[in-house]
Amino acid sequence: MTFNWYNFCQKQLIAKAETVNIRLELRSHHTHNYILRPFLLILTIVLTSLSCSSPAPRPNLIILFSDDAGYADFGFQGSTLIRTPHLDDLAESGIRFSSGYVTASVCSPSRAGMLTGRYQQRFGHELNLPGLRDPNVPDSARGLPLSERTIADLLSEAGYATGLVGKWHLGLEDHFHPTRRGFDEFFGMRKGSGPYFTGRNSTIENGMTLVDPDSLDYLTDEFGDQAVDFIARHRKEPFFLFLSFNAPHTPMQAHPEYLEEDQGRFRTTVRAKYASMTRSLDDNIGKVMATLEAFGLAENTLVFFANDNGGAMPFNGSLNAPLRGAKGTALEGGNRVAFLMSWKDTLPAGTVVDEMVSTLDVLPTFLAAAGVDLPGDRDYDGVNLLPFLTDESAAVPHDTLFWKMQWGAAVRAGDWKLVRTPLQEHWLFNLADDISESNDLSGDQPEILATLRQSLEAWESTHPDPIWVINLAWHARTLERYDQDVVDGYVRR
Repeated sequence: MTFNWYNFCQKQLIAKAETVNIRLELRSHHTHNYILRPFLLILTIVLTSLSCSSPAPRPNLIILFSDDAGYADFGFQGSTLIRTPHLDDLAESGIRFSSGYVTASVCSPSRAGMLTGRYQQRFGHELNLPGLRDPNVPDSARGLPLSERTIADLLSEAGYATGLVGKWHLGLEDHFHPTRRGFDEFFGMRKGSGPYFTGRNSTIENGMTLVDPDSLDYLTDEFGDQAVDFIARHRKEPFFLFLSFNAPHTPMQAHPEYLEEDQGRFRTTVRAKYASMTRSLDDNIGKVMATLEAFGLAENTLVFFANDNGGAMPFNGSLNAPLRGAKGTALEGGNRVAFLMSWKDTLPAGTVVDEMVSTLDVLPTFLAAAGVDLPGDRDYDGVNLLPFLTDESAAVPHDTLFWKMQWGAAVRAGDWKLVRTPLQEHWLFNLADDISESNDLSGDQPEILATLRQSLEAWESTHPDPIWVINLAWHARTLERYDQDVVDGYVRR
């Protein structure tokens, strides 16, 4: 990624030239050697330019991921009740994407798509991991296929220190362990959820060694502290950190002092707990950002934040308004999420981008920032966003995006979106006019419907069958979330 190195060198050249000019002014005052001064200044600029032929320090790279949060539940997304000042600051320092999407509306395949830069349907990881008692899936197959290379694999090979703090959810067996998928360090849980309070969580590992649950702080705080420690230890080398919070995923366990403050501001206890857990999430993102500032790393760190899927209504009291649907559906409330990117002095601050982007884009964007080429041995579905965000390209990142989870599926092309429900109904929406997907236009626009349906089915035809399937109980829970009257009944202010 050369454009950032050039800008960096240009700034260094100007700064050094100005410094030398001041020094020479002082020297000329004492020696009256005015003739030498311009020649010395030119020599300094030439030498500075030559020194900039070497690449600038490679940027640090951080993914901040929340879990099951609602689209509406951040200050930068318009919430006035849930406090997220540190994430709001991150949004102000960088870019908010109003059409930012994940690749799946549940946890595990969403992570699989982001960490590989490829639609997870390409390698059969279409759905959440099956239970351990599923006789149809061997232990060796319950995780991110070993044929896939993660962003951590690629950055580690390029000389980055790589660390994962928090939730993994891409396989419980040792051969799927984060430290065998490119991460030098891991502090967190292999599972998809767990208790937050001290003494309750017996699944936390440091590397592959279980941690005494009594030694752990409130889990969101523990993950924040571990992330700060990782940055402090690797501050003198380029690093990649994936800080994968499990907040505000169930179980609903909030800091007592926060809950005492929040209880009176919400009608239900679950919503108050959710708000308190989101505040803890924001606190710990604040720790990370303050650490970068303290070590002088903020200007050389590319930070990405998103939620892993739509809000998990009704389980955690999240709110997806104005989007329709929730976690598990192919509707906007399942796949459109809060989505930020910040790189001080490189990306424009306080900007909103409306074009479609995806967590598929994280891998190619991070690799480009690090000066690492995408491997040529496979196809990637994500794109490097940096040229679009720095006005080097006038194109849009994606013309079309796809989603599929066993029964439900969707395709968005421009402003048009086709949703295939688990009952095999086909709904058509124009998101430019109808972000809430409340007006089905399938009967009014049969040609657009047919074109999008053909596009979706052609995309599906190129993929293998899922390695595992969803059980019928999950199917029933997902199906009811396509009925917005049911979802609205879950909303708890």
